[in-house]
Amino acid sequence: QEFQFLQPQTSLTYEVGVDWRGSSTDARAAVFRTDVKNEIHLDAFTSGVGNTNLPPSRRRGVELELGVQPAERVDVRLTYTYTDARFLEGDFPGGPFSITNVNIAGKTVPLVPRHKATLNANWGITPQTYLSGAVVYVSDQFMDNDEANDLGVKIPAYTVVDLKLSHQIAAARFGIAINNVLGEKYYNYAVRSQFTPDRYNVYPLPERVFMAFLEYRFGR
Repeated sequence: QEFQFLQPQTSLTYEVGVDWRGSSTDARAAVFRTDVKNEIHLDAFTSGVGNTNLPPSRRRGVELELGVQPAERVDVRLTYTYTDARFLEGDFPGGPFSITNVNIAGKTVPLVPRHKATLNANWGITPQTYLSGAVVYVSDQFMDNDEANDLGVKIPAYTVVDLKLSHQIAAARFGIAINNVLGEKYYNYAVRSQFTPDRYNVYPLPERVFMAFLEYRFGR
């Protein structure tokens, strides 16, 4: 492999939003745009050491957030993000054993979900005991190395539910947590093969996971 100089990755973000707060409710809405130049990308098929600069891209979208406190020691918060991420120009060069010289202008940037929503809830059963939960939804995504958006298979959408019960005694906090309560079979990373057009590798994430934890803060 030969040494390869990379340009520094830069980004410029524009955002405008509005916040509103009431006695038991708050809300936020914002629109954003991020222009990215020379994004550094791991590409094992380049002539260098495995990294390359991608053509310029743009991410723009909307962020919405709503928080409600329906009762004492009960908080519920919903967030939603819509992101449209696209390459603005350029070709993806590929390599000697891969798909080469693909025009990616206007194509969707891989590994960026268009929709993401999170629902968080916290219940203070007592002033020292809390039950919290989260539901996270992520829409489908193009796989890594599918800059051409023509593989025909995406990372599927998934929904994950987490729960945690904790109790505080002085400076100590302990409890139990269950991640992926429903045992969702999912993955958030997959890579397209650059050798065979219709092949890809996926990296599954754990199904249901049980954990116990103990924390202690010194100096209290």
